[in-house]
Amino acid sequence: MKKSKKCVFLDRDGVINEDRGYINNINNFKILPKTIEAINLLNIKKYLVILITNQAGVGRGLIKLNELKKIHSYLKKKLNEGEAYIDDIFFCPFHPEYGLDKYKKKSQDRKPGSGMIKKAVRKWNIDLNSSFMIGDKKSDFLCAKGVGLKFYYKSKKMNLFNQLNKILAKKPIN
Repeated sequence: MKKSKKCVFLDRDGVINEDRGYINNINNFKILPKTIEAINLLNIKKYLVILITNQAGVGRGLIKLNELKKIHSYLKKKLNEGEAYIDDIFFCPFHPEYGLDKYKKKSQDRKPGSGMIKKAVRKWNIDLNSSFMIGDKKSDFLCAKGVGLKFYYKSKKMNLFNQLNKILAKKPIN
């Protein structure tokens, strides 16, 4: 049996980039300082890095799916320029009240549900005991709690790189 992997799950808006409400184009997507270095650190430490993000703007008709893909491609390009990478991105376009047409539905993928994490665990053979999540909202916390995943709120006092250094200094080496 293949050895399961350790992973850091990251929320997107407010953790990776400035939370500016519904971001519907690349010009509004601003990566937070030291984020690229933070993800590079996780890559060096052999963590999978997976984004878990609600993107109800798609379901509400505020952003087209292809524009969301462009934003994520831009993020990956900027990370690659800094010798960092994200292993995967899981997003939920649904909203139970404000989604339009096929996007108006309840989904376990939508945080606070844990569906996206469960899908990532199956796809990537992730060991939740050696993994954790960083988010900035209660829905992120509840998403992690739903699968028994260690959770940290994104620090308002320090950047992601410094916060990860602090977290990783406390973790036993696997």
